[in-house]
Amino acid sequence: MLVFLIGFSIWTPFRQATEIEKFTKEAPEPLSVLSLETEEVPARELQERLEVFRSDLSDDQKEARIELSAKDINLAIAMFPALEELRESFLVRAIDDGDLVIDICYQLNGRPRLAKEGENGPITADPRYLIGTIHGHPMLTKRELVLQVDRLDVPEAEVAEGFMGHFSTLRIFEKSLNDPEIGPVMAKLTYAGLEGNKLVLARVPGDPIPDVVTDDAFQKSGGKIAIFLGGAALIFIVIAGTLLYFGYRKQLEKLRESEETNETPSDASMP
Repeated sequence: MLVFLIGFSIWTPFRQATEIEKFTKEAPEPLSVLSLETEEVPARELQERLEVFRSDLSDDQKEARIELSAKDINLAIAMFPALEELRESFLVRAIDDGDLVIDICYQLNGRPRLAKEGENGPITADPRYLIGTIHGHPMLTKRELVLQVDRLDVPEAEVAEGFMGHFSTLRIFEKSLNDPEIGPVMAKLTYAGLEGNKLVLARVPGDPIPDVVTDDAFQKSGGKIAIFLGGAALIFIVIAGTLLYFGYRKQLEKLRESEETNETPSDASMP
C-alpha cells in the first residue's frame, strides 16, 4: 500500500500536467494595462468615489454602495499596488446582462522537474499560461470578494472538465486581504453583484456578512466533529475487539492441539 501511494503521488502531477498542456501555452501573451497618464481624469474621479465609499463603510449605521464599470475595474487594477499581480493577466472586457467577461493570461504550474542551480527547492515546474476568456460573476465568501467562473473559453482548445472543478472559484483578491485599503473594505461588504453593465458592491446595515461562521454554527459544527470522532473511535474499538477475540480463540485452539499431541495414555497395559 505504501509503494502504491508513493507511486500514485508521483504519477498524479505528471498526468495533470499532460492534461493542462492540451489547453495552455508555454509563453505568455500579456494583456494591455490602462495608462494612468492618458486616463488621469477618470482615475481621479474613481479615486474620489472610492474614498466616499470607504467613508460610508466606516459608519456601521449607514448604507454604502458603489457601482463600477468595466473601465473602472481596469483602472483600479492599474492604480492600486495591491492589485499589481492582476496587471497584464486580467482585463475586464465587458459587463453585460449578469455576465462578467474577462480576458486572462493566467499562470499555472506545468510539468514537475528537478530544480536547476539558483532555483528554490529540489523540485520545481516550468510555467504554463492559460490564455482565454472567463465568463463569471462576483461572489462574497468569508470576508473576501472572489470570482465565480461560469465558463472558460480557450481558442482552439477544450478545457478538461476535471480542471474546471478546481478553477471554478478564483481568489483573485486573496493577497489583498491584508492590504490596509482593500482588506477592510472587503471585510464589510454584504453584497456583490452585477446590475446592468455595472459591478455593484454594497454594505446594507443589518444584513449578515456572507459565509461568516456564527457562534451557533460553530457550536453545531463542533458537535458534528465530536459525533464523527466518537463514531470513528467506536468503529476502531469494535474492529480491534473483534480481531483480538478471533486471535484469542485461535491461540486457544493451538494450545488444545498441542496438549492433545503431547498427552500419553495413563492406562497402558503391560505385555
